[in-house]
Amino acid sequence: MRAAALVVLMLCGLALAACDDETTPVPKGKVVAMQGNGKLPAWLDIRDAMEPALWLRSREMGRPVLATDPEVDRLRRALRQAAERFIEEPRMIANRTAQTGDLLAEAGDREQAVDILTGMIDVADATRHKQIYGVLCQHYLNLRKSGMDRSAALARLVASYKAQNNL
Repeated sequence: MRAAALVVLMLCGLALAACDDETTPVPKGKVVAMQGNGKLPAWLDIRDAMEPALWLRSREMGRPVLATDPEVDRLRRALRQAAERFIEEPRMIANRTAQTGDLLAEAGDREQAVDILTGMIDVADATRHKQIYGVLCQHYLNLRKSGMDRSAALARLVASYKAQNNL
């Protein structure tokens, strides 16, 4: 009796495995992996194999985007430049950029991820050594919170870092 029940259970399992569920077709090109709940992950985890540029753009758009999106390419270039200037890995730089963007948006000042990245790269170029991206973002957020606009905050940071490095 047990053997018959086991065989029936196995056959049911095979039948279910053979069923073809009707899912929406995936667009051609690499897309961001979604979580089981159908949402983008809030942050890139160290175990995530997602490309940081693709994740950042998808997060910014609120939906998965194709790897061929021109803005993804701009983010790729900016992340490569950032990786040369900061001690963090691109995954952490992407997470901190997303966090900075979220905090700016909460204050009513939306900035695109690529603009945040390029602004921090410009500040890092005012120094001789690799910087800590998270610290730079925090300085920027503090200046923005004090009432400075984007240009003024970045100019203040560049001047400050140049003075610290005697450049």
